[in-house]
Amino acid sequence: MENGNKSPRKKVFWILIIVSIVIGYIIYGAMREQFGLNFLVFFSGVPFLLFAAGAFGLLWPKIKPEGDEVYISHALIIGLLFIVLFFIHVWVLLPLLCPRFAECLAL
Repeated sequence: MENGNKSPRKKVFWILIIVSIVIGYIIYGAMREQFGLNFLVFFSGVPFLLFAAGAFGLLWPKIKPEGDEVYISHALIIGLLFIVLFFIHVWVLLPLLCPRFAECLAL
């Protein structure tokens, strides 16, 4: 009975990851020239949010805390994973969109 409940959850998180990749491919691959640079930079948070939510959802059962003592290590693992995903987003994906990021934002 419990396997039946876990499977739909995993599907939802996999769907979030797939949707984030599809949105990224469509908006930043096929239709990139049809949008302004400011829109592309600010909208890049949407696929990032979907991907991060899917990744956290899939990893949650594996790193879920089991007692009060492990909450700090759980928080550190989640924080580290988010920082890694965020740095990939900021230092890899955004420079591909705009090599001179400050100029793209007109700062």
